[in-house]
Amino acid sequence: MNDESTNNKLLVLFILEKFEMPIAEELFLSLCCVDNAWMPYLYCKQVINELTTSAFINKTNVSGLNSPLLSITTDGRNCLAYFYKDIPLSLQNEIKDFLKENRLSYRKRQEFTSDYFHNEDGTFTVSLKIQDMTKTIVDLKMIVESRTLAISVKNNWNNKAPELYKLLHDVLIEN
Repeated sequence: MNDESTNNKLLVLFILEKFEMPIAEELFLSLCCVDNAWMPYLYCKQVINELTTSAFINKTNVSGLNSPLLSITTDGRNCLAYFYKDIPLSLQNEIKDFLKENRLSYRKRQEFTSDYFHNEDGTFTVSLKIQDMTKTIVDLKMIVESRTLAISVKNNWNNKAPELYKLLHDVLIEN
């Protein structure tokens, strides 16, 4: 490979293929540019837009998600298959190993979202969601008395969301 732009495009296609599911653009940028130094942020944004324009990746806006979902298209897979050998084996292995160890964590970050905001009366509202690729499954809001408690609830959400969903399902849906 002789062109940095081509290298970056192949890298984005490779990562999307190995991630094996659509990923929010914001989370993908974090994966490639913040959590790993696979490419600079602005290059990654530019490459995503170019690959979207050329129909090698899909960018799908989903209601309830703050960031569009990215996924590789059939044309993107075909292109990647043709140039696969041009991606250094060491980089391929680094990406595969990282995704193998961290895919679940990224999936949780995408599917279990949380935020909080300050209310006029001095309390805080914590917004907790469980989402799949097309819809919000649970949308829960809690009022808490302090910012410390709001932060604690927000931070606990990723680990407790599956357990809470199971509990809600079992209690509210009679068999």
